Amino acid sequence: MAGTRSRGSIVSWRSSSSEPRVDRLAPVSRPVARLGVISSFFSDAFLGEHRTELVETPWGSAPVDVASVDGETVACLWRYGRGLDIASHRINYRANLWALRSLGVERVVSQNAIGSCNPALPPGAVVVSHDFIDFTHRRARSFFDDTDAWVRIDLTDPFCPEVREALTAAATPLFERLAPRGVFLCGEGPRFETPAEIAMFRQWGADIIGTPLVPEVVLAREAEMCFASIAPVINFATGLTTEVKHVGAGSMVDFYYRSGFHDRIETAIRSALRTLSRERRCRCGAAMDGAFHGPPPTWYTTRA
Repeated sequence: MAGTRSRGSIVSWRSSSSEPRVDRLAPVSRPVARLGVISSFFSDAFLGEHRTELVETPWGSAPVDVASVDGETVACLWRYGRGLDIASHRINYRANLWALRSLGVERVVSQNAIGSCNPALPPGAVVVSHDFIDFTHRRARSFFDDTDAWVRIDLTDPFCPEVREALTAAATPLFERLAPRGVFLCGEGPRFETPAEIAMFRQWGADIIGTPLVPEVVLAREAEMCFASIAPVINFATGLTTEVKHVGAGSMVDFYYRSGFHDRIETAIRSALRTLSRERRCRCGAAMDGAFHGPPPTWYTTRA
């Protein structure tokens, strides 16, 4: 499918500077990073020396940290912003995912700290999901919602099997409870669910529940990027425990960041990134073949 080159542009600055230093403001003409990570938080140990690139997209700009992780250039995207000040239902998902694509990213690992609606998956467990349920209501679901064209992508395998395999192999020696399969239910948020909702989700077959996965996973497929999620369980969902405590001593956030859980998740991600082959044998890179109905918009770029 032919298309024209996007006019997305980049402003780049070093992390040590409080004010952006413009290195270039020009169309993205060459790949910057092959691998990408979307996370709620990146430690200094993970990012190391890095630069921040402000990538312009048809939906606004998205800041992306470009780091060298074990010798591999990795595009790192702070899902909620560095101050965790962007709620899931207000994230500019289209700008974020298109920014990664504009930088040349082919494979994306998504970190999702989530709740469990499966009693067999207590806090401390880790899930590498194989399927999802979309229970969001107000989010843009496609890059092409506002164009004359629409697309229909295949989600028989919504998560890339190659990236899932790498994450599972990397996480197995690090976690006592690792589920190599699981159904991720994505809710709208930002509120927690009611006990009745959780009971309904369990009947539907959901294992874990969180708020940021959709539309990330869908947009990644439209962008022909491999995508998989590693999901540390940090709390039981409403109805499976007496209360869900968000912040403070003994909260789910406290448990995740103070127990070393997040550090081990980053270790697993680093290990998975090291093992991912440069050659993609999955079908993610051809997801848009035959998917268009109508002429592609002028900003759409076919992948090389």
